[in-house]
Amino acid sequence: MRLPPSTRAATPVVSNLLFVAIVVVLAAVVSVFALGVAEDTRDPGPAVSESSGEFAGDRAGSDDQIVRITHVAGDSIPVSELEIAVRACSKTSRLVNLPATRNTPTFIPFADSNLRGELISQGQPGQAWDAGALHEDTGDTFTAGSSFEFRIKNDEDEGGCRLDSGDEVTVRVIHTPTNSIVIKQELTAT
Repeated sequence: MRLPPSTRAATPVVSNLLFVAIVVVLAAVVSVFALGVAEDTRDPGPAVSESSGEFAGDRAGSDDQIVRITHVAGDSIPVSELEIAVRACSKTSRLVNLPATRNTPTFIPFADSNLRGELISQGQPGQAWDAGALHEDTGDTFTAGSSFEFRIKNDEDEGGCRLDSGDEVTVRVIHTPTNSIVIKQELTAT
């Protein structure tokens, strides 16, 4: 007597084939997702390996609150790719749309279009400070050896703040294409 052919062995083979197919599909989906995410990764921002910051007294002798940032070493950065974020007295302000094009680097260098917030001054007649690398007249690149200055308004009625000894000012230089902070200086008023 002959036994009929068995169909019981087909079930494990089919289930193994289905399992392999599912693993292959999942691997394909995961690899496409991983490669898609990798394509969105941006290049790192430029590196400023050393910088300095200081409060600089007004050369005209008034009580202006002038901050100077100097690029000491590292990559050169087009000024058009920079924003300067400033925080003092729980207020924030930004210098944007750089380089500034108003007047000269030492005489009312910033226009309304360069300022976000009220903390930073456009400049006034009789004030002597230098926008430096942030003004178009001094070039279009923030490079090692270059610096810039800005004035923090000291009149609270104008949106500024009076910095007393021990008060802190934080300055961040931001590379806008990568949204990376290339310089961070925390300064203490004396």
